[in-house]
Amino acid sequence: MVDMELLKAIEEMLDRKLDEKLDRKLDEKLAPINQRLDRIEQRLDGVEQRLDRVEQRLDRVEDELCEVKEGLAEVRTGVNTLLEWADEVGGAIAFPIPKMNL
Repeated sequence: MVDMELLKAIEEMLDRKLDEKLDRKLDEKLAPINQRLDRIEQRLDGVEQRLDRVEQRLDRVEDELCEVKEGLAEVRTGVNTLLEWADEVGGAIAFPIPKMNL
């Protein structure tokens, strides 16, 4: 009976040692993979930061483009008004204003 208990204790000790050895070996094998994943993660963080900056810049460009569109509409209205005025005035004075082909 004592021999069985001793064998059981030895088996448990061997199992623990084997588990520890397997864990260490697995850690050794996974270390390069983990390091590479860490580097990839750092690069992705950098890419995310750059994308955030690009997005901010695009938002500013979009705002400025809206302002340009509004300004263009005002200019177009003003030019059309001036052209209409030129047509009316051109016939009333001795010097006709040439028609603009826009």
